[in-house]
Formats: sequence, structure tokens, C-alpha cells
Amino acid sequence: MSFAEIEHQDHAVRSLQQAIGRQRIPHAYVFHGPDGVGKEKVAMGLAQIMLCAEPLTVDLPGDRAAALGVDRLRTGCGRCEDCRSVLAGSHPDLHLIYRQLNRKHPEEKVRKRKGLEILIDVVRHFVVARVGHTAVRGQAKVFIVREADRMNEEAQNALLKTLEEPQGATVIVLLVTSLDRLLPTTLSRCQVVRFDALPTEFVRRKVAELRPDRPADQLDWNARYADGSVGAAVQNVDDDLYNLNASLSDGFLALCGAAGRERPAAGNRTTGSAAGETANPAAWIEASKTLGERYRKLDPDITDTEAGRRGLRAIFRLAATWYADLLRCVSGETAGLVNVGAKAMLERAAVAADRSDLIGAINRIAQAEHHLDLNANTQLVVETLLNDLASTSRRRLAPSPAV
Repeated sequence: MSFAEIEHQDHAVRSLQQAIGRQRIPHAYVFHGPDGVGKEKVAMGLAQIMLCAEPLTVDLPGDRAAALGVDRLRTGCGRCEDCRSVLAGSHPDLHLIYRQLNRKHPEEKVRKRKGLEILIDVVRHFVVARVGHTAVRGQAKVFIVREADRMNEEAQNALLKTLEEPQGATVIVLLVTSLDRLLPTTLSRCQVVRFDALPTEFVRRKVAELRPDRPADQLDWNARYADGSVGAAVQNVDDDLYNLNASLSDGFLALCGAAGRERPAAGNRTTGSAAGETANPAAWIEASKTLGERYRKLDPDITDTEAGRRGLRAIFRLAATWYADLLRCVSGETAGLVNVGAKAMLERAAVAADRSDLIGAINRIAQAEHHLDLNANTQLVVETLLNDLASTSRRRLAPSPAV
């Protein structure tokens, strides 16, 4: 992935190009932003230029030069053996670090541990020790750490000296979604580069290329729901969240107070009901188990319980999106709706909606998710949440007392 191919991350590309142009590339970077927006692609572009035998300087067209703030782009040639092996992930001086790498550790006791986080043993063996080695091809060494915010505290502490003074021409790139999970001592040794959400239409186009068999309405919904992340959109397509959202939409609309306000259009699965009637805990728990089975297959290190909790988090986010859509209608910002098919019902519900109640509902969902993180009983968390949300909806829809 050369820098010339990277789209919609102008801030990140400009920052890196300026460092390359000054020949002052830091020893360590933190690439910070949502998953699936191109952090690893940009890291691979940096690796390509550092390891390429004959890097190129490409003149940019006027509009692209203006957007980036540079007239010329330094990039890998894409043709040499080094570039090809970087793109294949097989270059001996490119080291990809990830939490499941413990399975390749020489010690059996480390291999037997769950790879739920990046262990200190992984950091010591696959990063610290290898930074001390001479580059195989003599150019440089590049380490890209996926999910670096899942390094535990002792793993980060083991990496500190290496981040500050790596041996030889070495660059370490930490890919993170949350800066809060990195220790201040880790952050202080790295240059942080921000990555932004991608345009919705760009996300839709990429998902259509990657999942061309999906109907247009599903591609549209997944692109809107992905919050500017191609990776998230593809994952949501594979998890079939579009149909899950449709199957639970009766309950979501009821909780928002939108059900029963008008007869649904043909083909719409919603039926209209009293607030909370179709948003029952059993439906949410069962759906979370179905999602959990998929997550368990994708990540064997997690337990069945954690897989189910991840499924519930996905459902909580779907529910929060319906409240956010209603809030958009209250604010008159319907262009940003995710559930476009329910626009008419949401707009009618917005007439009686209270902004503070909607914000409170979204916060209540976030609180329920936090309770899952604390290993609270999932059945109790779901029942309490749905009762709270339904009570808020009933209060909002209750007729005013006669004066």
C-alpha cells in the first residue's frame, strides 16, 4: 500500500510526508483513530518507503497537493522485491505484532495462555529482542503493533526503553483506537498521528467492492451505520446486522415511542405496539447468543460468556442508534439518519420527544454496556435497561393531566 493510494487521511499522510521530507522520522508513532479507517494501510505505506530499495518522488496534481499541503509525495516504488514482500507481509525486516502471537512463542506456557491482550512475553520476544537485531536487508526495521491499546501495563513498561532508544534505523508504530488505554509514559515517547472517520459514500463504495453480492439497501444501511469505518461496515455486513436490526426494529421503535403512530409501509417489519412490548429481554439475549457464536469462531481465545457479552454490546449499539435517529429528527438533521426507512415514524415521534430524555436514554444504554464490562449478570442488565427505557417512553407518551 503506497502513500499515493491512501484516500481521505490527508492529515496523517501530510504529517508523515513532512517527517520523511525532513529525514526526521520519529522512532515511535501512535496512529490513533477508529478501527477500519486505514491506520494499518498507512503504517504499511510507511514501512514500504523505509524498506524500499528505490523509493520514488511523485508530483501531485494541484487539488491533491493543496489538500495535503505538499507538492510532491515520497513513496515506495511498488516494483522491487522489498516492496512486494512488504505488501505480502513477508519482508524479514517488517514485524507485525498482534495479541494472538503468543501462540508462536517458544515457551509452551506462553503458548497455552489466552491471547485476550498483548502479553509482556510477546512484547519481550517479538519486539524488544528483535529490535536489537541487525536489519536483515540492511535498510531499516519496522514494527507495527495492532491493537496496541490492548497491551497490559507490564507489557507497556517493558517496551518503554525500546520506544525511547531503539537500536539502528527502527520505527515502531502502535495502532490504537483509545489513547486513554496507553500509559502516559508510553505516549510521551511517541508522536501521535490522528486518523479521521471516512466519508459515508466512500465507505459504501468500498463495501460494495468487497461484498458485491449484497443488495443496495443493505449496503446503504451498513455504510451509514459504520461511522466512517470501512472495516466496521464489512464486519457488520458479515455479521448480518442489517437483518438483525430489522428483526428487532419493532422493539426499538416501541422504546423510542415511535411505534403505532402510523401504519408501516408495505414490507416494513414493524407492527406497532405499546412501548417496550416487543423489546423483550429474551429476544435480545437470544440474538446476542447468535452473534456470540460467530464472534467465538472468529476469536477462539474469548469465552462463550464474553462472546455473548460482545453480542449484547452490538445490540445495545443498534438500540442507541434508534434513539440517536430520533434525536436527529428532533434537531431537524434527518440527512444523517441511519434508519432511513423509518423516517416518517421517527419524525412523528419527534413532535412529542424530549431532547433530554433521548440523551438520557443513550447514556443509560452506555451505562448498561459498562455494567457488562464489570461482569454483571447479563439477564439482569438487559431486563433493567429495557424497563428503564420503556418507563421513559411511557412517561413521554402519557396524556397531560386535565386542568
